[in-house]
Amino acid sequence: MRPPAEPRPPRERSISIGKPAEEAGNRRGGKRRRASKDNDGVSTIRYFLTKPTSNGAPELGKEMPDEHQALVAAHKADRGFVTVEEWTAKAERRKGVTVLGKDPVVRQ
Repeated sequence: MRPPAEPRPPRERSISIGKPAEEAGNRRGGKRRRASKDNDGVSTIRYFLTKPTSNGAPELGKEMPDEHQALVAAHKADRGFVTVEEWTAKAERRKGVTVLGKDPVVRQ
């Protein structure tokens, strides 16, 4: 006769030390935006404070020169700020097929 089997403690999932617990089940990790092949590193992001009368859809207020100044101004005015990326569409023919792409709008 065999002795009764002792209950085993529940198995714990192994979590690597470098990752937070909430990401352990997600194989891909955090979301990252891939850089566009068409972008070539040119920044096309513009920053705007929202108007205080905004309800629902944001209305663009004063444009800020960079993210830091937009963040500070939005905090001081107790408002939000929005970012806008502006692109122009382009069409190219490659091997008899029309391929749509985009080019950043560069402002001086």
